[in-house]
Amino acid sequence: MTAPEKKITAPNSAVALVDFGRISKFYDDLVQTYGHDARACDYGRQESQTAKFRVLGDIVGLDRKTVLDVGCGFADFYGYLSMRYPTVRYSGIDISENMVQEAHRSWPDLDVRVCNIMDLPGEQIADVVTANGIFYLLGEQAPSLMRAMVKRMFGLCKQALAFNSLSSWATDQEPSEFYADPLETIRWCRELSPYLALRHDYHSRDFTIYIYKEQVQ
Repeated sequence: MTAPEKKITAPNSAVALVDFGRISKFYDDLVQTYGHDARACDYGRQESQTAKFRVLGDIVGLDRKTVLDVGCGFADFYGYLSMRYPTVRYSGIDISENMVQEAHRSWPDLDVRVCNIMDLPGEQIADVVTANGIFYLLGEQAPSLMRAMVKRMFGLCKQALAFNSLSSWATDQEPSEFYADPLETIRWCRELSPYLALRHDYHSRDFTIYIYKEQVQ
């Protein structure tokens, strides 16, 4: 595995104004405070992380599939997937250098790199792309940034994309965080594919959308 390269710029015009350095520092600091712990991923409870892993892993059967995990953090999603799908082939990217370094300590043979999704070259590089909790710190431009990032991730998958977001239906919102409207989100996701699904059944503050390239059999 080549050494990770810290690259957190975002040249795409739709995301040029977001301060990804601020977000990476936020997570770097959490890792310094908590170490390899769900709190360093800004989860209130371990159970929330497990529930989101389960729903993301439900998108398709992932045995022998390649999965690109965007915002992979410690790559703990691999730990969950490898128990459920022993032959899954996992890679991950994250903008936090401390997160990636810790992931390498836990999973030294995994392809996990410091990279911004908007800087990742190529098209259809993995069967399935997943993204867990990557939108809520995007700030005032979050709605347009989320659309640009989802479009990019969909271009990187061969079969399907699964991503989650804090939900505007939540009754206990934090003023500094972005909460997407589930119905508005699935509306513009239909511009990418007519084959999709919305899940809001696992957490009152969070939703997941699956987008497929082709009709699910």
